[in-house]
This record gives sequence, C-alpha cells and structure tokens, in this order.
Amino acid sequence: MKASRHVAAAIPLAAVLYAAGRSPLEIALAASASVLIDVDHLADYVLCRGGWFGLRDFFQSCNEARLNRLYLVLHAWEWIILGGVAALAAGAPLPGMVVCGMAWHLVFDAIGNRGVVVPGFYWFFRRAGVGFDAARLYRDPSRIYA
Repeated sequence: MKASRHVAAAIPLAAVLYAAGRSPLEIALAASASVLIDVDHLADYVLCRGGWFGLRDFFQSCNEARLNRLYLVLHAWEWIILGGVAALAAGAPLPGMVVCGMAWHLVFDAIGNRGVVVPGFYWFFRRAGVGFDAARLYRDPSRIYA
C-alpha cells in the first residue's frame, strides 16, 4: 500500500481510539506507529539497490515490486504477537498502542497487497524460509531488478 494511503488509514485508527477514550498521547503513538513501521522499506531499498538513488527511485522500486530481497523486519505478525503479549503482561498501554498501530498497518498491507505477494508474506519466518528472495515472495517476480 502506498505511503499516502497509510497516512489516510491512520485517521480512522485515531478516530476509533478517540471514541474508545484513549489519551492524545496513546492516539498519537498508535497513528504514528501505523505509518512509521514503513521505515524498514528504506533499509531494504538501500541493501537491494546498493545505495540511495533518490526518493523517486525509492518509491518506484518499492511500489512497483522491484527489490530482489524483502527483509521488512518490522512487517511481521510475530512482533505483533510478542509485543501484544508483553504489553498486556506488563500492563503498559503506551507500548500497546505502538503494537496496535503496527497491527493496523499490517492488516491494511495484507489486504492491499494480497495480489502482489504470496500468502503468509507478513510472517517474518515465511520470508526467512525462502531466504528473503523476492522471486519467491512476489506473485509476479518479472519486474525485479537483476
């Protein structure tokens, strides 16, 4: 899903949390986490492209499914489960809101990218199991950079 859509998707998340009586700080954390989780795309881009070639190339490479490796270390249901359990066990609402925002993001990614990536893509160990090889993770690997 494109960055602009993730920013737009943070608005209903904030509205739901506001309606649930969450504090402004909790709302800000969840909404921010739902967008900032995408920072892991930067690392993948630099690793796969061998450097930085500008914002246009970055967005084109990511949005057009051209990277040959997909690590995306933050895009993983494993972190949602572990973080959620830890936040609940500790009774820590602020980390819980970060997990909430990340989960919100993954739900939208899983729906929006279901035609782009293989089932199970948003499990880190699924990606690791194929060596993070994009040719085995994209449904149509024909546009991957050589």
